[in-house]
Amino acid sequence: MKRRHFLSLSGLVSGACLIPASIARRIHAAVLQPAGPLILAPEDALTELFAQDTGYGFHLYLGDPNAEPDYPTLSEFIENRGFNPDVDADLRRYAIEWRGYEEGFIEEEEGAVDQLKGELNDPIDGRERDQWLDWDFELCQSPMAQAFHYLSELPLHNLKGALGTGLDLGELSFIEGDRPGSNLTYCSADSLEALASLQHRLNELEEGVRIRIV
Repeated sequence: MKRRHFLSLSGLVSGACLIPASIARRIHAAVLQPAGPLILAPEDALTELFAQDTGYGFHLYLGDPNAEPDYPTLSEFIENRGFNPDVDADLRRYAIEWRGYEEGFIEEEEGAVDQLKGELNDPIDGRERDQWLDWDFELCQSPMAQAFHYLSELPLHNLKGALGTGLDLGELSFIEGDRPGSNLTYCSADSLEALASLQHRLNELEEGVRIRIV
């Protein structure tokens, strides 16, 4: 039987990515050398996928892993929750549903609307910021979540049926919530071989992406 070399995919994307034997042997041999892994990245890459060492694998980021979140304005946050920040009635409903104002107290509601209008162009803070970080950011907008969604939408799987025998080059895992109550969304590689194998598959797909270990 012809030996099969593969990158295992688990989580949202399951299956395996078949790596040609010649490439697999080079990857496996290079990881054992002091120079480190064999990342055959394109020289003219347009995008970088960062791989951050966690001590037990690598988390992948589409964007700077250490970048501060770009918080939306209150106006953007309100609009993303289905309210129109330019309509007083919507601001009144937002104040009741999100800021705890009691419905029916007209003077308080009007004061809340005036306060919201004065904050619309400011970055979110307090409860709104906590909500945005827990949901919008961790699910979709963080560099980790963006790497997850980018990779999960690619046809990484190219091996159907039984894996057969051969060299296992590691695993790429797609995680949605790493514990109860968590919205953390990310993709991780369990080894340097897995990163090198992912780079090979990205090259095959002509994605123009370079994996950079940080």
